[in-house]
Amino acid sequence: MSIKECGLFDENLGSTKVAGGSSLGDKPWGQPQSDKERLDDICIEGMKVWQRTDQFCFSIDAVLLAHFVPWHNKRRYADLGSGTGIISLVASALGAGHVTAIEQNSIMAELAKRNVDMNQRQSFIDVVRGDYLSLSKQNKSWQGYFDGVVVNPPYFALGQGKVSQESGPKEARHEVTMTLIDLVAAIRRLVKYRGRAWLIYKADRLVELMVALRQVGLEPKRLRMVHSRLGEPAQLVLLEALKGGSVSLQVEPPLYIYEGATAYSEEVRHWYGRD
Repeated sequence: MSIKECGLFDENLGSTKVAGGSSLGDKPWGQPQSDKERLDDICIEGMKVWQRTDQFCFSIDAVLLAHFVPWHNKRRYADLGSGTGIISLVASALGAGHVTAIEQNSIMAELAKRNVDMNQRQSFIDVVRGDYLSLSKQNKSWQGYFDGVVVNPPYFALGQGKVSQESGPKEARHEVTMTLIDLVAAIRRLVKYRGRAWLIYKADRLVELMVALRQVGLEPKRLRMVHSRLGEPAQLVLLEALKGGSVSLQVEPPLYIYEGATAYSEEVRHWYGRD
C-alpha cells in the first residue's frame, strides 16, 4: 500500500503527493459545495472526508495520533482543533465511546459536521464550533468532564517555519491564537483527575512540550518517536500525559512510517488492513 492510495499529505515526514478527490456520485458522499472542495478516502472502514484546498488538509500525523490512543467504548474524549474531524472519525472506528470534536474555524467545523453525517457517525461524535481555550474556561460543565483529550496542535511558534498567507492553514500550523502553555492549560481544565492527554508534536520541541505539561500538572507517561524511515532522524513525537500522575516515563519502540520511497511500513499497513 502506498501513500497515493489514501488522501494523505505527509508534509512533516517528507512525502510529496496528495491523493486527488474520488469520483463523486449522488450518494452517499453528495456533491462539493465549493470548487475548492475535494473528497478524500481515509482508507478505514470505507470512510471519506470532504476537505478544502484553501484550508488545512489532514496529513498522516492525524492518523498516527489516532492510533496512539488506547480508545475505550465507555469513555468520553475531546478532540481539540478537530479540523475536518479526521481524528474523531478514526477514533469511532477504533472503539472510542464518544468524542466531542471542537473546532474554531467555521469552515472547518462545517466540513467536520458534514463528514460526521455522511459517514453516519453521529452517535459517536458531536461537532462543536468554538474556541477550546475559551470554552474550557467558560463552560463549567466541561471542566474535569473528559476521560481523555487528544490534540494535534500547531507545531510552530511565531517566527518559525513558513507561514501560510491563508488564515486557516496559518492558525493550524502556527501559534497565532495561542501559546503552548495556553494549550496545555486548556487540556488540564478539560480532563478529569487521572484522565489522560495524547499529543503529536515536532520532535525538536519535545522538551518544550514536556516542560509545559509538567508546569500545569500533566505528567508525561508514554513516549514514541516517529521516523519517516529507518536510519532517518525522528521528525515527530507521540506523547501521553496523565493528570495527577507520578514521575515515570515509558519509552516505546520507534515508529517507522515508510519502507522505501512511498510504501507504508508493515505496522502502518496493518492499520489499514493491508498487511
